[in-house]
Amino acid sequence: MSTLIVNKLSCFYQNNQVLNSLDLELANNEIVCLLGESGCGKTTLLRAIAGLQIELSGEININAKTVNNTGINIPPEERKVGLIFQDYALFPHLNVFDNVAFSLQKLSRSEQRKLVSEVLTLVRLKDYADRFPHQLSGGQQQRIAIARALAYQPELMLLDEPFSNLDPHVRFQLIDEIRQLLKAHSMSALFVTHSKEEGFAFADRIALMRSGKIVQIDTAQMLYSHPNSRYVADFMGLSNYLRVTVRDKYSYQSDLGLLNCNAIIEHSVNTALTLLLRPEQLAVEVDPSAKGTIKKVDFLGAYQHVSIDYLSKHYIVKQSNHYGNCMQLKVGDKVSLSVLSHDFVAFQEE
Repeated sequence: MSTLIVNKLSCFYQNNQVLNSLDLELANNEIVCLLGESGCGKTTLLRAIAGLQIELSGEININAKTVNNTGINIPPEERKVGLIFQDYALFPHLNVFDNVAFSLQKLSRSEQRKLVSEVLTLVRLKDYADRFPHQLSGGQQQRIAIARALAYQPELMLLDEPFSNLDPHVRFQLIDEIRQLLKAHSMSALFVTHSKEEGFAFADRIALMRSGKIVQIDTAQMLYSHPNSRYVADFMGLSNYLRVTVRDKYSYQSDLGLLNCNAIIEHSVNTALTLLLRPEQLAVEVDPSAKGTIKKVDFLGAYQHVSIDYLSKHYIVKQSNHYGNCMQLKVGDKVSLSVLSHDFVAFQEE
């Protein structure tokens, strides 16, 4: 059963189409990240699911209940979704207990105390009930926001860039904690971010958005290694592109030599394609007679990026720095380039 189904959802704002016939489905206990550049529609989609965006066409179902369709617009408070924002949205004049208990006004005080104690224990802040937001760190404030959302006992959790205001060390520690918490409670979540690193760490699948549409949805590993377009490839990481020609069913011809494939090539012989090569899929060797020239070497700790001009093309090669044994390459060195064996991804030339 799916926790969330979005079908043909469109949204216009001041004559601009923000969402374009978008489809999305979340399985039970699944965490999906909406990833994309500013203005791609990811926050609008989150607001639409929460019931905060009313000028919509299309259908939204939460746990088999239609909350948005023609003539149907269930108000936010009846959708059973938990909302967590970038700025925590805690009430500064209320202590931690009252912030968490804010949505529990229909319960007795004893029931409130029991539930608040349970969720504060889950986020490891049980002893902070009497403190006020200004007495908490950013990470603690965000955990209180999580506790407040959990106390509401939502059927779906919606998170709008909840980690972006935190320091990197605190951010990824909290990402791990919240992911474990959601998984332990079999809760589905939709998470908005512009940071692919946050998406990699938090989500089961990533939905990459562009111009109001999801252009590819899959695991982070698949989006990185098997993108369906150059846009996806470039968004997910550094990319090199090599023009190749299909030689036969199992090989390409290129400026870097003959490239043998692990799978059958679906295109006909002599078809021109563009091959995606990640920096770690290339190898470099010093060779005074070679046609490549090193333009820059960036040392990045565990690895280094080597920028190379080769036959009027520019390439970036990633070299691992095993125990400080990176090849000693210098700007101006002549080098050869080769392609390491891997599953090739090729795009039709645009």
